[in-house]
Parts: sequence; structure tokens; C-alpha cells
Amino acid sequence: MNDTCPTCRHYAALREQARRAGDHSKATDYEVLRRRHPAHTVRIPRQPEGRAV
Repeated sequence: MNDTCPTCRHYAALREQARRAGDHSKATDYEVLRRRHPAHTVRIPRQPEGRAV
């Protein structure tokens, strides 16, 4: 987790709150949101046209 990112901290806090409440589905949803929010989205470079990978 990126401790300096306010979005990461927010989602992590919500995840822990959901875990303590026993809602593991919601906790997982918050973890997915934390990992996927735009500041941390992994970009995969496109391959040139006609080139097999």
C-alpha cells in the first residue's frame, strides 16, 4: 500500500472496517478499488501493428 496516497489510505480504512464487520465481500471490493484507482493503474505498452508477441 502507498501510505502517502490519500486514496490508498481511504480504501484501506474502509476495507478494515468491512473486515471487522464481517463483510469479507465488501472488504475484497475495497481492496480491488485500492489496487485499481487511477494513480496506480498499470499501463501495458502496446505492441507495434503486425508483430506477434
